[in-house]
Amino acid sequence: MINEEIQNYSDHHTREESAILKKLNRETYSKVLRPRMLSGHFQGALLEMLSLMIKPKQILEIGTYTGYSAICLV
Repeated sequence: MINEEIQNYSDHHTREESAILKKLNRETYSKVLRPRMLSGHFQGALLEMLSLMIKPKQILEIGTYTGYSAICLV
């Protein structure tokens, strides 16, 4: 779904996924129905960056799936 050039750029400029997020990703894909609903590494990295830039006092996430994006927001 993503342009190959954009995907390659993201691959080379996004830091590696943390151990806890890798584990959650694996667990979601092996044990949960419809694992593609997981936010994933690049979306999580974007959420983390936005959260660090904005520095909100509180974050309310509605509709948490397995918690991947919630972990990225803290």
